Amino acid sequence: MRRPLHRLAHAAVLAALFCFTLELACRIEDWVHYRTPLLSRFRSQADLLVRDPLGAHGRPNARYQKWVMNELGMRGPAADSAPPLGTLRVVTAGASETFGLYESDAHEFPRQLQDSLNLALAHRTCSSIRRAEVLNAALPGMSLPTVEQDVRLRLAQLHPDVVVYYPTPVQYLEEHTPTAATPTSTGSTELSASNALWPRSLDRIRNQLKLLLPARIQTALRERETRAARARQSTGWAYTTLPQPQLAAFEHDLRTLVGSIHRIGAQPVLATHANAFERGSASDPTRLAAWEKFYPRATGPVLVAFDSAGNAAIRRVAADSSVALADVATALRGSPTTRFADFAHFTDSGAALAAASVSKTVTQITETPDCTVRKSD
Repeated sequence: MRRPLHRLAHAAVLAALFCFTLELACRIEDWVHYRTPLLSRFRSQADLLVRDPLGAHGRPNARYQKWVMNELGMRGPAADSAPPLGTLRVVTAGASETFGLYESDAHEFPRQLQDSLNLALAHRTCSSIRRAEVLNAALPGMSLPTVEQDVRLRLAQLHPDVVVYYPTPVQYLEEHTPTAATPTSTGSTELSASNALWPRSLDRIRNQLKLLLPARIQTALRERETRAARARQSTGWAYTTLPQPQLAAFEHDLRTLVGSIHRIGAQPVLATHANAFERGSASDPTRLAAWEKFYPRATGPVLVAFDSAGNAAIRRVAADSSVALADVATALRGSPTTRFADFAHFTDSGAALAAASVSKTVTQITETPDCTVRKSD
């Protein structure tokens, strides 16, 4: 009996040593690549969000992998609460497309927008505006009503000149119509110390297993998960045609946001939403299955149609309210495989095109009589 027990104990020690070594390697890799402390309390992107009396927004000075928040709770470099003299302050708002997921570090479209704006300003002779500063107030999953709340309660204190909103219309196809996050003054906003002991190697293993699966199998698994989600609901739960009440709710909330941006003394810029499906065609089954997995209440064709109808609503609101429009959807047409990392999130080149489209619009609305454009050599 002693020999089998000895072997079992030996195997247990080796397994524990292997797990410890793997975990330590993952943490060292995070430190080398992202300067993440070995005992960081940040476990996922969700930890970059905080709820407090101002609602839901970015957690100040948070860091998870390549995503780094500054002291204002914005993704990007350090910034003061008041814009420096001679600075055009632009705030970008939205969900994961604006926050940035798949782009290289500092290549999400708000960062590239700052570069584009400063390049445009370099060709002006202007006595008042010398540089642009872009603050990225977006967060993954941030709903339109939460953005509107953030504008009123938090962003107003930062005195932006322009607020750019990049919408995600299909959020209105979730099980419940989006509402603003509830502000809270109870409970600690600090992350639990036990988070530091969460095994980071689990995410590594899961991600590597996904990469090993052929695309066809990944698509089949996503489709099965979507079917299972729909099967748990009552008949008629899934949208098979364009739901007009949801579209109307999106347009209503968009108009409310425009009014709130005006009231804090900023100029609104609305952007159309781009996706990887050319001209409303749902012909890419792999990306469509991934989109349906996130929004199982809508079929793929309804997702594509709703996004298109949402863009029509965005253009309508911009025209009715005399608000500047950046037509990002049109700017990103063509070559979806190089401009999108999935169904709607940008690659570096896609983010560059989005930034160029928004920069052109912001430059136009911020031109003043004392500014002229200097011709390039």
